[in-house]
Amino acid sequence: MNSSDLVRLIFVVVFCLQFNIKTVAQQSNKEPVAALKLPGMENAIIKNDIPYQTHPGSTLKMDVYYPPKFDFKSKIPVIVVVLGYTDEAGKKLIGSKFKDFSWLVSWCKITAASGMAAIVYETVDPENDIRSLEKHLQLNQDKLMIDVDRMGAFVCSAHTPTAITHILNSSNNIFKCLAIYYGMILTQDFEFLPQIDTLSLKMGFKTPRLGDSKDWNKKVPVLFVRAGLDNVPYLNQAFNNFYAKALDQNLPITLINYSNGLHGFDLYNDNDTTRQIIKATLDFWKFNLHVK
Repeated sequence: MNSSDLVRLIFVVVFCLQFNIKTVAQQSNKEPVAALKLPGMENAIIKNDIPYQTHPGSTLKMDVYYPPKFDFKSKIPVIVVVLGYTDEAGKKLIGSKFKDFSWLVSWCKITAASGMAAIVYETVDPENDIRSLEKHLQLNQDKLMIDVDRMGAFVCSAHTPTAITHILNSSNNIFKCLAIYYGMILTQDFEFLPQIDTLSLKMGFKTPRLGDSKDWNKKVPVLFVRAGLDNVPYLNQAFNNFYAKALDQNLPITLINYSNGLHGFDLYNDNDTTRQIIKATLDFWKFNLHVK
């Protein structure tokens, strides 16, 4: 397969995934949401459109989801949904900004119902915006009633390079744990980096690279859920290579291999296995963020 064929194939796969999301919503008359439902999630307290930084000509905002009946008297742990696509790309792919995408909104509500806050945000420059968001949360944690010393991250698919490079390439970030679903992981020696770069220019996701494995941050536990039936070309191959390096460096990594899982399994595989994996993810965050 030559590079142009690879780009076309990946584009078709990702387009079909986005088309399927819309088709599911159209057929069921419901917005696409994660497979798990928890008591109280629809009663989450939501603070919408809180400014977190100013770009030329615009102010970027975030939404914060709190547990139902949260009294705002003590700070709680928080999970940030890290984005690697720009909002402009989101509008083309899913018809909205990612912070307004019902799939991610449901994840935030699930997290809130589990006793943690959740944040999703606008972005025009994903690599720099996550740094700005991190600083804003540090400076405003008392106002927001979140505990940045107990902050975790969630990321999936082609959003992954932005999150994992920010967390593993530096020991200065403040995230304490990271959960990745069917993530695209780009290491310096990945064979298809040029083709992925070409695709990213077309689709709007960013492709920062992980540095040398010996320099990876070894303090942050990582949960990776691998979709065994993932049909995005070379995604699992790239993860397999990363996982071997992570073990070689003795990183605190936990692997769940969902052998029958599709790319986007938390939406498409609506079954008990998917729900158990989402529960395991919540437990991973609770354990590492010391949620009682």
